[in-house]
Order: sequence, then C-alpha cells, then structure tokens
Amino acid sequence: MYANKPEYFGGNYLGTGVQVSTIQRLQSDLIDTALRSSLTDHSYAAALASQAEQLDTLFADESTGLEPVLERFLNSAQDVASDPTSMSSRTVMLEESVSLAERFNSIARQLEEQRTLINGQIETSVAEINDYATALAKLNGQIVSGGSVGEMPNDLLDQRDNLLRKLAEKVDVSVTSQDNGALNVFIGTGQALVVNSTANELVVDNLSGDPVNPDIGVRSSVTGAVSKITRFISGGEIGGLVDARNDLLDRSQNELGLIALNIAESYNAQNRLGLDMDGQLGTDIFNMPEVTVNSNFLNDATGNPAVVIEEASAMTASDYRLIYDGTDYQLKRLSDDTNVTLIPEAAAAHNVANNETNDPEVEVTDPASFDSGGYTLNYNGTNYSLTRLSDSTVIALAPDPNDANVLIGEGMRIDTTELTSAINNDSWDISPTGAVTADGLRIDTSSITGAERGDNWLIQPTRNAASQLSVSMTDPADLAAAAAVKVEPSELNTGSAVIDSVRAIDTTDSATLFKEALVTYDEATTSYSVMTLEDVAGVDTWVAVSPTPSVSTKDGITTISANGWELTLSGTPDDQDRFIVSRNDTFEGDNRNMLAMSDIEDKQLIEGKTTIQGGYTDIIASVGTQTERAQILRDSSATLLESAQAKREALSGVNLDEEAADLIRYQQAYQASAQVINVARTLFDTILNAVG
Repeated sequence: MYANKPEYFGGNYLGTGVQVSTIQRLQSDLIDTALRSSLTDHSYAAALASQAEQLDTLFADESTGLEPVLERFLNSAQDVASDPTSMSSRTVMLEESVSLAERFNSIARQLEEQRTLINGQIETSVAEINDYATALAKLNGQIVSGGSVGEMPNDLLDQRDNLLRKLAEKVDVSVTSQDNGALNVFIGTGQALVVNSTANELVVDNLSGDPVNPDIGVRSSVTGAVSKITRFISGGEIGGLVDARNDLLDRSQNELGLIALNIAESYNAQNRLGLDMDGQLGTDIFNMPEVTVNSNFLNDATGNPAVVIEEASAMTASDYRLIYDGTDYQLKRLSDDTNVTLIPEAAAAHNVANNETNDPEVEVTDPASFDSGGYTLNYNGTNYSLTRLSDSTVIALAPDPNDANVLIGEGMRIDTTELTSAINNDSWDISPTGAVTADGLRIDTSSITGAERGDNWLIQPTRNAASQLSVSMTDPADLAAAAAVKVEPSELNTGSAVIDSVRAIDTTDSATLFKEALVTYDEATTSYSVMTLEDVAGVDTWVAVSPTPSVSTKDGITTISANGWELTLSGTPDDQDRFIVSRNDTFEGDNRNMLAMSDIEDKQLIEGKTTIQGGYTDIIASVGTQTERAQILRDSSATLLESAQAKREALSGVNLDEEAADLIRYQQAYQASAQVINVARTLFDTILNAVG
C-alpha cells in the first residue's frame, strides 16, 4: 500500500487515504509441505488403526474368536479317549467338530466382509483422488494464464493449496513447481498424477490375478495404458487401507487357513489309521479345503496348474506365484519374495537315436536329490553312466543289491532290464515329468498349454481354507478310537525284549496291513526279519515281505516298519524270539488311536514350529501388536498434525483472539469519541443558554 498526495485545506495539509499497490500471500512452501506430510501420516495411521482394531476384536473376543471353541474340541477328543465305548462322548466330539468348522467359517466370513468394506473405501478414495487431480490440473492452467498478465491469482493459489491438502489426506504426494507457476504432483515412487494442466487417472481393477484384492493402477492420459502401482502406494487414507488389507488382513486370513488345514489333515489322517466301532478302518472327519489358483488375465496360456496339499505341516501361510520363464516353471513365495525349489515327483527317459528302441524305467525315490535340469544316461557297451546336465558332472551309478539290472543314483532307480539291444554310445535323456512338490504342495502343470514367457498364476493354498472347512462325518460311531493292528509276543520267547507299541502308519493297502506278520530276531545277523503267510502253490508258506522292512535302533528302542505298520521294541531279544502282528480283532474298548488323536494338540504342526493352539495365539499376539503400533502412530501423528496446523495458522491464518481484541479496542475508542462529542454538545448548550 502507498499514501495518496495530501491536499492543502484551511491552512493545513490533510491526508487523502491510501492506494493498494500489490497483494502478497502470507504463505510458506516449507510450512505447507510439512502440513501435507502431517496430514498424510495421520490419515494413514487413522485408517490402519481403525482396521486393525476390528481385527483385534474379532480374533481376541471369546464370542467371535476361535480359542474357546478350539479348546472344547480338543477336550472332547480326550473324553472319547477316556471312554471309547461311550456314544455320548463320541456325539459330543462330532458336535464340537461341527462347531469348530462353523467358527472357522464365521471368522472367515467376517474377514471377507471387512475386505469388501476396505475395497469399497479404496474405490471411493481413488475416485476422490481423481476429482482432486482433475481440479488441480484445471487450476494449473488458470494460474499459468492468470500469472502471465501480471499479478499472481492469489485466490486460485489458495484453492490449489487447499486441494493439495485434501489430496495429501488420501495419499502421499510429492510436489514440484515450474517456472510458469504450475505444480506437478507425483504419488508412490514418482508416478505422475498431475503434470501442468494434464491429470492422469487412477483405476481400481484386477491387474494381478487376485479376484478379491483389486489393484490400483494409473492410466496414462497420453497412451491410455494402465500401470499397476499398488505396491508403490504409501501414506494417506488409501495407503493405510492397502496396508491393512494386504498385510494385516491377508496374513491373518492365511494364518487362520493354515490352522484349519492342519486340523483337517492331522485329524483325518489319524482317524484313518484306526478302527471305528464296527471294526472298520476310519474315514475322514473333515472335508479337506482346496487350494485357490487364479491365472493372470494377461496370460497367453490356457489352463491352470493343478495344486493339491501334500503335507499341511510343511506349508507356510504365504501366497505363491508360479511363473513360466520360457523354459521352466519357477515358484516365488510372496511373503518373503523368495524362489522356492521345485522338486520333481517323477521322471521319464527318452530314446535318443539309439540302436536300442526301449527306454529304461525311471523312478524318483529321493526328489530332493534329483536335479530338475535333467540327465543323460549313457551306455559304453559295458556300463551305464549318468551325466547331470546342469553342470555336466558325470555321476557314478551303483547297482541295486537286490537286482543288478537296477541302477541307483541322484535320487533315482533306473531299471535297465528291457534294454537288451543296447550298444556302445546309446543314450537316453532323463527329465522331470508330471508334478513337482514344494512347501508341502504338489503342483502339476501338465494341463497348461500354450504358455509363454511371463505367464503366471497366483496360488493361495491357505486363503480360503477357513471358509471351506466342513465336517464330512455324520455318525459318531465312525470315530476310529481303536488301533488298527495289535502285536503279541511268542510264548517261546526267552529274551528280555518287550513291546512298546504297534500302530498303523499307512492304510492305503488294507489287505497287506491286516496280513498276519511274523517278526523274528536273528542273533547271527543281529537283525529282524518280517514274513507273512502266503498261499504258494496251494501251500501256506511264510514268505519274506517286500520291500525289505525298515529297521532302526536308537537309544535302546528298535523300530520296525513293514506292510503299513510300525512296531517298537525295547530290551534285548534272544535268537529266534518272535512277535506276531495282526489285525486288531479285540477293538472294543481299545482307545490307542484316540489317544494318538488327542496327542495331536501337542504336536508342532504349524510350519513345524508351533501347536494348533499356539498358532492361533500367535495370530492374536501379532494382530494385537500391530494394532497397538497403529494406535500409537495415530495418536502421535495427531499431535504433529496439530503442531503443523498451528504453524500455518500463525503465518497465514486469521487469529480470532487478536481480532476480538481489536474489536474491543475499536469499541472503546468509539465510546470515548462519543463521550467527547457529548461533552462538547453539553458545553455548547450551556454557552447558548448563558448568552440567551
């Protein structure tokens, strides 16, 4: 502002007011940037804390959580073990199994409802971001035009700053200014949202094959192409929602599903190893949940890999991505971004322009030792050798002690019996075929056709397990409390060897399992033999079992495995001491299998590290810890936000206290002036009256 030229009047110069020369904004880029950062941090923490608190309540509350229902189920198994003939105890266990499955379903349903709400909020936030971006681009154009004619359009600048603050509440932004007065706005790790007067659009869509977790992408205003930026999004309300969904919610749901899978697999497996109340082998208690597989929408391939659970206790609570690299399939564990070794389940040999037209039979006996890169089997006219293709190493093959035509090496048994016409330099390629295994999963890619480099599939082994868990058993009598086999020592035994236990370990071939088997100790070889009674040419004959039984001794305990059963003995046997293993025909009142079932609660099944109950406790602890951190971050960021707002108001805002004080001062001045006028009027009236 500047003063006008004064005018001479009545012997004095009187002022004629002021003129406005320019209007300057009381604004600081540094303070505005700090305020936007505080808004971003607080919005992020508030969104994350809100979602975490819901999860914490769901898992920890007895009325909604798993803990009390799981404990009742585990206790019911102990009750059946205490009285295996009690139909009421069996009924309670089956009912508790149903209650357990229903509680898993209920928790999963609430998690999905929360996911749906989060996805809805993300879509709303993205729509608001697009509105702000469009408005910012428009303001940029107006500001550039307005600034070119002289004075800066301060009102437009204020509007733009206000929009930037609203945008910062939604997502973390970085702002750069241009010489023409326009501002460029970037999100994530530098993805352009606004450049000059052009705004790029954010979209929410399925960009990675996960149908329940839509991605955030940015569509170029120039090409229209969409780039996925979900993992680059940070800060603000949308960052808090994405982290709550992709970290807290996904991890909790996966871990819950892993518990459900271990319960189903372990209790099903144990029930199949025993006899029910009718003396029949047990069946499954639970329906086993299935693995979820989704293909990327950009895949050239048709078909999905067939993925089944091989061993739940070897699984992790992670999602996976199966990727085709143009030659082979790679499996990436997403929780730690690690490539997992794929172990071939089987292999096949293929003739390579040989004189011999037949192929050897190849059996993979140790998948961990088998190189998925493949091998070449060579014949030099006398012997066979194996070359590992991944490093060109020549591997020596050892003959099977029981069959000279079978060669052993690199985790394989190679049967050359049919290679009767092989000559020098004949060779065969040996490569993995069919399925591979990894992290407790069996993956078969044989149904996939037309795969191109980069094609990928999202594999979620545990994501939907809790929602899919259900009880298949309907009759309490089907609970297999009794052991499937029994063992009796010969009355002629003279040694001190005593029976510790006998149990079924594989009921796939029930006929072989239930064959009466004779276990005999041979002092000369210090080993046990196992024979079964077979019909040989019409004559009952004791025949050695095949394959050769597994016998091991540790800490004075000898374990013998054959025909699908396992026998443990302690003590020292004498020569020709015998033990007879047979079907358990005295199963009524037998509780050995149910005792084994009740012991499952003490096994470290979850990732081989913790028990079933411990796994759920870990979920509660993890969610609780993250909830507390989010709450602390929310409260501390609120304090910082108040400070940042106060600094801006001190510079750019209107101080209401100061304005009120000025009003009081002006009022007092007015009242004083009025009093002066009143006194003057009184004096004037007095003078007039005196003269008159």
